[in-house]
Amino acid sequence: MLQPVVFGLNYQTADFELRDRLAFASEEVSHVLKRLKKSGIVNEALLLSTCNRTELYCTAKDIDFVINSLCDMHSVCPRTVRNHSYILHGEECAHHLFRVISGLDSMVLGESEIVAQIKGAMDLALESDSLGSQLSGLFQMALAIEKEVRYHTSINNVAISMGHAVANLVESALNKLPNSKVLFVGAGQMMQQIAPHFNYLNLGQVTVVNRTLANAETLAVKINANAVDLNRLPEIVSDYAVLVLCCSSNHLLINENILLTEIENNIPKLIIDLSMPLVADKNLKNHQNIQLVTVDDIAALVDVGIEKRKLAAAAAEEIISGKLDDYRAWQRKRGLSPLIKRLRDDSDSIRRESLAAAEKQLLNGESPNDVMRQLSIQLTNRLLHMPTVKLCSSNEQLQDNLIDLVNYLYGLEAN
Repeated sequence: MLQPVVFGLNYQTADFELRDRLAFASEEVSHVLKRLKKSGIVNEALLLSTCNRTELYCTAKDIDFVINSLCDMHSVCPRTVRNHSYILHGEECAHHLFRVISGLDSMVLGESEIVAQIKGAMDLALESDSLGSQLSGLFQMALAIEKEVRYHTSINNVAISMGHAVANLVESALNKLPNSKVLFVGAGQMMQQIAPHFNYLNLGQVTVVNRTLANAETLAVKINANAVDLNRLPEIVSDYAVLVLCCSSNHLLINENILLTEIENNIPKLIIDLSMPLVADKNLKNHQNIQLVTVDDIAALVDVGIEKRKLAAAAAEEIISGKLDDYRAWQRKRGLSPLIKRLRDDSDSIRRESLAAAEKQLLNGESPNDVMRQLSIQLTNRLLHMPTVKLCSSNEQLQDNLIDLVNYLYGLEAN
């Protein structure tokens, strides 16, 4: 049975540049998963691509093929990626996932945004028909562990979310900007968690821009904002001093051309791009009036309550370590399933053959009592024939072991 394995890189192993190159937009994920499954090398696959990490969880015959395939899709050198990535198998893979979903492996220790991101990755894998019983069971176990960690520890009370950190950054920068208008670009799960933190700030006009207007309107209601279609972004972007970007796109949405007015007139602008890959051109950092902030920059600002968070993390780690016993038991049970199935199939084959013979005897007019008696004897003999032969024909040492095993399996009293 193939064990689950995770290949990935994150903020601890790779810099922002490499993570950005190997990040997959949400509209790419389904294509990636279907391509891997179609190869015949990968049985199950789930791709988690966030601002902090790109991780592929899978059951595969050849993990090297998986790594090379992912790198090929984005024209990234596999050797470079391998130097900044990790491969974890079986129990180590499970342990890693349990830490990730509990916020213990995040830039901002204890942040909860990762839960929604993992649920989204599960949905995409399910839609792509790449989520089988192995990964489905593993991730369902992870979701249950995450709930227990957050319920039984104080990690939620001391964790500073990405949304809180972003709002703090904007608040501290407002007095340096020409206005307090904020434009949110994107209305996905992560933005749904980040934007409400701005309700506590004294802002001017707030607008949500999104490809799907209905989603923009849903978020706009929560934060008392306007909703605008993404197509209007170029014509309205100059009205806002703060841009918060958190969306998925295969091309840049904010570049030097779209901000030409600000650049030529040296108008200050704060751009916070939490997308991965970035949707704002990195060259904007070359202009003194434009402050481009990425997720790595946000994480570097979060340094309060670190000692309390460490204590909460230690309690969470203890819960996760204990849950690894449940994972091992689940894997052992899964490992027995093929054997149990073969045993049942073989016994059922004997039952069906014996039943067919009995029915034929009844049709020939033989006594039902005689047929039933003969059927019971035949079933007993056929079911016990092979175990009896193996028990009697084995060598002395093996026979001693088999005697103990038979006594245990059948609950017999040893003589």
